[in-house]
Amino acid sequence: MRIQLKQSKVVFYPEDHTYFLKGHELSGITSVLERQLFPDTYAGVDEEILRQAAEYGTAVHQSCEDFDSSWLNDGTQEVADYISICKEHQLVHEMSEYLISDNTNYASMIDKVYRVNDNTFDICDIKTYGAMTVEKLEKAKWQLSVYAYLFELQNPKAKVRNLFVIHLRNKPKKDGSFDHIADFIPVNRIPADICKALLDADSKGEQFQNPYSIPQEIIDHEEEIRNLILLKKDCEEKLNAFKTRILNAMESLDVRTWQTDSMRITRKLPTTRSSFSVADFKSANPDVDLAPYMRLSTVAGSLSIAV
Repeated sequence: MRIQLKQSKVVFYPEDHTYFLKGHELSGITSVLERQLFPDTYAGVDEEILRQAAEYGTAVHQSCEDFDSSWLNDGTQEVADYISICKEHQLVHEMSEYLISDNTNYASMIDKVYRVNDNTFDICDIKTYGAMTVEKLEKAKWQLSVYAYLFELQNPKAKVRNLFVIHLRNKPKKDGSFDHIADFIPVNRIPADICKALLDADSKGEQFQNPYSIPQEIIDHEEEIRNLILLKKDCEEKLNAFKTRILNAMESLDVRTWQTDSMRITRKLPTTRSSFSVADFKSANPDVDLAPYMRLSTVAGSLSIAV
């Protein structure tokens, strides 16, 4: 049976972005995340920059909503990109700005709900950031996961299939070019029990213990890790200085190899190397399809530690 989404009795006031139920103010999920997990999201950012960013984001959201609700295309690049993404991923619009709540403490608006089948839905948040950093994507992951939890709480017979961010941006830069972004970014869902634990802790005024935080056993070795990294850097600098001195000496004597009881030193002669510029070829031959000639390889993941 095809289910219809339930409408919350919470009242939303867009002027100051507040939620009320029977005279009681409810907290938005963004506020929860800033209290519990991302307290310094906008620290040090100029108020005017934040205001302009909010205005731009609101305008893009409204343009996309106008298209979804009334098929109105305002001709902006952002809407053109939104339409293209919806077609590519076969998104069937169900509702925009869908209000969800636990009817006790929390409420929020889901930017986009797309129907998959009779009882399954995808939910999406539209972002207009200048860049989707790792931190911003992590916050979006929590945001959408809590939305999914509240969505299924409000609609017990409904299931959320996928979470994703649609990242839209087309703003002029100082050099006259445009900061153009049109990305579809899938997001992995955080389990419902963890989302519930987050809201429970916040409602009690307690600090949520994030299970995805760095483990204490790693924190206990933080100083040791830092010292090893600094030692490695110092050793590499000293070794590179020795290698430069040795290479200069071998070149001045025109020697190719030196050997001691414990090491062998070999000097490689200068050489040239040719390479094929894919970018230049595509620029000179825009009609040539390179797909049949491209090779896809797997690159192993790696770890970076900055100190």
